[in-house]
Amino acid sequence: MASSELLLAIDNSIDFLSLALAADGSLIEERHGRAVRPSSEILSLKVAALLHDHGLHLSDLSMVAVSLGPGSFTGIRVALAYAKGVSTGLGLPLLGVPTLDLLAWPFTGTTSSYICPVIDAKKGEVFFAQYRHEGGALRSTGECQAVKPEELAERLLRPCIVLGTGVSLCEPFLTELEGITIVKDRHQRVTGESLIEIGWERRHQVPPEAIRPIYGRKSEAEIKFRVTVT
Repeated sequence: MASSELLLAIDNSIDFLSLALAADGSLIEERHGRAVRPSSEILSLKVAALLHDHGLHLSDLSMVAVSLGPGSFTGIRVALAYAKGVSTGLGLPLLGVPTLDLLAWPFTGTTSSYICPVIDAKKGEVFFAQYRHEGGALRSTGECQAVKPEELAERLLRPCIVLGTGVSLCEPFLTELEGITIVKDRHQRVTGESLIEIGWERRHQVPPEAIRPIYGRKSEAEIKFRVTVT
């Protein structure tokens, strides 16, 4: 298979390891799975298998996209380290996309409501950001934050659609509010289509050296040992 622009996209920030492959911005295939082994052990194998099934090798890639978080601290670091290794080793552009942007993307055409993806941040908190349709695209109304589920209701601009892996934690505090639509059992993972579409759209915007993980809060190591993790 030949293509002038072959994009590999990776998300390892929440509950699934997701891979997507696209040629010239068009999705070829996406794969998702819950890892039974640490992603640091299987990520390179899963990528190799995806490429092999399409008669491709890493050297055929034109660029790499990766989700930046927030979500799993370890998952984010593993995926970003791998993506940076491939990018640096092969001299490829590296594209970084916030995970909350990716979860909100399926609602790009929604103009009547704010969109609020929420991710289970563990420790009784959720990561969230709100988006609204502006200038033909979804724009974030502020930075990602980590809050207690009961605090989310106070932060939401309404009307609002709430979705993501943190929905079950937030639902008890949102069901009685007017102007809140809760999406359950869907949009629990990042889609290959969103990785490809946003990555392709932003491919010329940020130099690889400027790409940093989005943790949403300090890690246990930073808190316990008073160090800074970048």
